[in-house]
Amino acid sequence: MPTLADATTTAHKNGHGDTAIGARRRNRRGLGNFEQWRRFAIGLASFVVAIALWYLATDGLHLVEPLKLPSPVSVAQRLQRMAVHPYVRHTLWGHASASIQVVLLGWLAGGLVGAPAGVMMAWSRRFRAVTYPVFHILRPISPIAWIPLAVTWMGIGVQARVFIVFIAAVVPWVVNSMEAVRSVDPMLVRASRNLGTSSLGTLWRVVLPASLPTLMAGARVALGNAWTSVIAAELLAATSGLGFVALTAANALDSKTTFGAMVVIGAIGFLLSALMRAVAKLLAPWAKGL
Repeated sequence: MPTLADATTTAHKNGHGDTAIGARRRNRRGLGNFEQWRRFAIGLASFVVAIALWYLATDGLHLVEPLKLPSPVSVAQRLQRMAVHPYVRHTLWGHASASIQVVLLGWLAGGLVGAPAGVMMAWSRRFRAVTYPVFHILRPISPIAWIPLAVTWMGIGVQARVFIVFIAAVVPWVVNSMEAVRSVDPMLVRASRNLGTSSLGTLWRVVLPASLPTLMAGARVALGNAWTSVIAAELLAATSGLGFVALTAANALDSKTTFGAMVVIGAIGFLLSALMRAVAKLLAPWAKGL
């Protein structure tokens, strides 16, 4: 019969085991946080070096003409002025807001169509047999190639740009949704079906939660495509937006404004990607690599 001493010894060992496991977990979290800060420091350092080289090539050593490459100081001053004073009927914030609104509308529309279509293509053979050939034909067509048709059908208003963004976003939505469903462990699906769950119930309760990390990755890719496509669309068919600002300034040989628009385009694209990463980690905290 176990004695009180044996019980005390066992509890003492278990306590040490729990402590060791907790210590290992804390160490892993600490290493993960250190790695995140290290990547952030490297990225920040590379950004500072790039700005420094830009400054040296312009204001510092005057290696490049201001018309071809304006200095970062002059670009920052131009952006500061555009933030207060309108440029082609809108301030900098107005142009940026116009681009972001178009992107969000087209991206959401692409998700409402592309995500269910991709899931059903991967889940239902009949649905895939009917829809995939059409998608396979349309997929290689660049969103830019749709701009002439969009202008013909809808003019140069917001609708045309939303349509171009929709075309750019719907393809990664479909492709990544298909891959998300296909990446789910077949054993999970079989176990759910063996327990009597219907096909629709398995899709809703097992497949979609398991495929959420890949779906979120596809949403981020689609948002990146949407942002680059709206800038391209604004270069050809727009009366507002950051792409329209860049083209108007380039036609006027206003390189400061052109570079300023490019800087804002890159910054907003970076922020949108970071926002999607944060949302993905919030919705799928167990996933790695998001």
